[in-house]
Amino acid sequence: MTPVPLRAPPIPTDAPRVTAGVCFVPAWEIGRQMHGMIRALGRLLVMGLVMTAVLVAAVFAGVGPTTAIALGIVLAGIVGLVGIVRRPHAGAPAEQLAAMEATLVAAAATQRLEESTAVDAMAPPLSAKAADPEANMPRWRRPSLLEARRADPSRQASPYRIAMRFTDDRAQSPDVRVVRYAVVPLLDRPDEVLGLRVADLENGDEVIAVGAHGAFVEVDRPDGEHGWVHRTTLGTRPAPFAPHHATATPEADDALTALLSARGLI
Repeated sequence: MTPVPLRAPPIPTDAPRVTAGVCFVPAWEIGRQMHGMIRALGRLLVMGLVMTAVLVAAVFAGVGPTTAIALGIVLAGIVGLVGIVRRPHAGAPAEQLAAMEATLVAAAATQRLEESTAVDAMAPPLSAKAADPEANMPRWRRPSLLEARRADPSRQASPYRIAMRFTDDRAQSPDVRVVRYAVVPLLDRPDEVLGLRVADLENGDEVIAVGAHGAFVEVDRPDGEHGWVHRTTLGTRPAPFAPHHATATPEADDALTALLSARGLI
């Protein structure tokens, strides 16, 4: 379908001229308005003469001023109403109605032509935007927000790691220490401010102390990493569990034998 530019309808030749939104009224319309104004002024003049005549007649007749004024107002009003009733109420000619309609159409067409352009006329109509299915849902329940939170790497839990242990001859060294906190940074120098993180130690990791400086201990990890940690983050390795084997004494054996004999079990 080929788009068609917006065009103004043809303006009738007998319609009033419209320029820049200003409508020029024809001369016959001005004459009709002036004629109605002259008739109204003439009607007022006649009513004034009637009221004056009534007041003069009332003075000569000896009528009171209040009654004379009231009578003059009433008669003047009757004369004015008679003049309005006797005026012919002819309907507006068809030519005048057509001219007024053409004036309105021409003014609207001119305004549309000035405001619109060829690009606007050829552009397709804008369709209403599809309703957002999440518009009426709380933010914490919106699927898009939940998916974004799941994809955020900062919210993902770190994978579980088995604690590092020494398996060589250093495992029995008395200098072995155990990390006591969840995450302990291994620094490249004994300084919490200037030191750079080399790696992270987790709870249960074993390290071997090789030196000390102030509140920091120089350690080696089982994987070969070397650095410094604060001494309060380390603890001693717990002693291995040794099960206690009870040894029976001769007195206990004699007492048990006597009890079993008394009951006839042996």
